Amino acid sequence: MSEDLNNEELFEAAPAILRANPRGFLTTSGGDSPHARLVQHVGIDADGTLWIGTSPKSRKVAQIARHPRVAYAVQDQATPAYVCVYATAELVDDPDTRKERWIAGFRAYFPDGPEGDDFILLRLRPHAVEVMDFARRIHPDPFGLIPARAEVD
Repeated sequence: MSEDLNNEELFEAAPAILRANPRGFLTTSGGDSPHARLVQHVGIDADGTLWIGTSPKSRKVAQIARHPRVAYAVQDQATPAYVCVYATAELVDDPDTRKERWIAGFRAYFPDGPEGDDFILLRLRPHAVEVMDFARRIHPDPFGLIPARAEVD
């Protein structure tokens, strides 16, 4: 890994991996143990904020309401690469934002669409990212045993 790699480069690599791979594992705290589940993110803002659509009745929503710190991990098998975003999650129920972040494939899961009461958004505001990306040479030698980590200022 380049010695002059900095936080900015890591925060540029992370969204590229996330955009190329829209599904990952969201891990929440459920009290006595972590809970991971496969989800699809529906957007990434310029500042790295991630958006995930879900049901307000889901376990993850209840867990986030109690413990908002989460981890979201995505793997890119093609490069190979992965990113893990450590974030504070917030529940967003604003109708305009739900419409803006809606994707057509969600209709099967949320039949009432973005206006229905069965759809809510999670906004993940990152406080740190870990990245390992062999194509971008973001890895320690030998063979990437420790990921590069960047903290949000």
